Amino acid sequence: MLPTVRQLLADQFLAADPLVLSGRSSLDRAVRWVHSSEIFEISPLLSGGELLLTTGLGLAGVDAGTRRHYLREIADRAVAGVAIELGRTFDTVPPDMVAEASRAGLPLIALRNVVPFIDLCRAANTEIVSREVGMLRVVDGLTRELLSELGLGHGPARMLSKVGAVTGCPVVLVAGSGALVAAHGADDDRSAWAAVESGSSTAKIMVRESFWGTLTAGPGSPLDPTTLGEVLERAAAALGPALAQSGAPTGRPGRAATRLLADLLADKQIRPADLRARLAAVGATAGMRLVPVAIDAPDARIGMRLLDGAVRDLGRPGVLGEVHATVYGLLTPDPAATDPVADIAEILRKVSATNSIDGVTLVVGDPAESTAASLSAALRGTEPALRLAVRHRRDHSGGSGTVSTRRELAGDLIVEALPAADRARLVDTTLAPLIAWDTAHHSALTHTLEVFLRHGGSATRCAAALHIGRQSLYQRLDRIKSLLGFDPAAPELTATLLLALGAHRVHSSGTGE
Repeated sequence: MLPTVRQLLADQFLAADPLVLSGRSSLDRAVRWVHSSEIFEISPLLSGGELLLTTGLGLAGVDAGTRRHYLREIADRAVAGVAIELGRTFDTVPPDMVAEASRAGLPLIALRNVVPFIDLCRAANTEIVSREVGMLRVVDGLTRELLSELGLGHGPARMLSKVGAVTGCPVVLVAGSGALVAAHGADDDRSAWAAVESGSSTAKIMVRESFWGTLTAGPGSPLDPTTLGEVLERAAAALGPALAQSGAPTGRPGRAATRLLADLLADKQIRPADLRARLAAVGATAGMRLVPVAIDAPDARIGMRLLDGAVRDLGRPGVLGEVHATVYGLLTPDPAATDPVADIAEILRKVSATNSIDGVTLVVGDPAESTAASLSAALRGTEPALRLAVRHRRDHSGGSGTVSTRRELAGDLIVEALPAADRARLVDTTLAPLIAWDTAHHSALTHTLEVFLRHGGSATRCAAALHIGRQSLYQRLDRIKSLLGFDPAAPELTATLLLALGAHRVHSSGTGE
């Protein structure tokens, strides 16, 4: 960090016996350079941050208004301060100059001992250069650390901790949408936003040449504004690629979205701040409930097209990607929806019907909070459900079509988890006569029973699903009742029969052994 006016006066200028006449509240201004000049019109040559030394020779013989104008012009250039050596032009600094400097908040210092300006400038500027070199080393070291973190695949939250260690103040990452993505040095979101509001420096973050968001340093940094700005610019340059790795706000499944879905499916540990960053980077909003979807399709592009259509219909962002030949999505439902699973399933049915694609199976999972554990569990829960739904479709077992929900398949999933002996006993005690008849007569009464039960005992819907007339259905139902020895339409038997039918299907397919 650059030395302040106060520090130089107490060290390199001590021999000149400095006396502060005004601007005491501004003595902690950073000094970028120290030089001397006797030119009256020096202000256009100043760029800000300088400590100007003068004997006042350029002010000799001028009136009070001119002296005030001199200081006013210098103050407007944002210099760090003005030091006047006494004894050559002024025995004491004129009161009008002290008053003008006070009005501008400009440190005005009287140097009561004569010390060659070249000695003061050499000592002060050597200190400034030494500190600048030291800070360059710190900034370069930070850059190396950030690049190392990037190479190791660490997320923005880990990188922010490195930045905060250098800035010595809170640092906050905010997406272009206004979402708080990550923060270091802030206890909670409220304090993070307070740091943004009172921030001392901000740098823009670009991802693939597009504005992504901002990195803000809160108050309290010991670094001077110039150095702090340099640190943030370096950090923002490194965060851009990190966010590109985590996700790109393209609205379409890219490598970042796929990587996030793969990490969640693998149940990898993702820090909350990193998850917020990755969700924000792919357009999803942290804090919203998300509904997982899994799709089995002949070509992954078909599944992606269906999810894209659902996202458009929802009018809300989604995280879409292909992982191990299966298309997954995390869709954002309407916050006011009473049953977000049913809503999304219905939208997917409409999109599927519009596209008229065969051989596609979709499963809508259970809603999840936007935490890594919850999202991981919900996504992973769609995997066995999708496998089961695919078997249903291939076996033509009369489910709800190409789109199912995990909760619809919950019973069958429970059956699959049962020991084989328990499944066999369940089938034998409920369906044995029916299965024996189908085997002997090459009929499909077992299938008919399942379609009937899955359609809520509705003869009309069941007949339509089986593509037969209602009279033919009634004949089949009478045969089923006769073989089983009880009425399968009895409501109290529905759950048991569906579990038994699921157990039979598992046994027939050779799975779950």
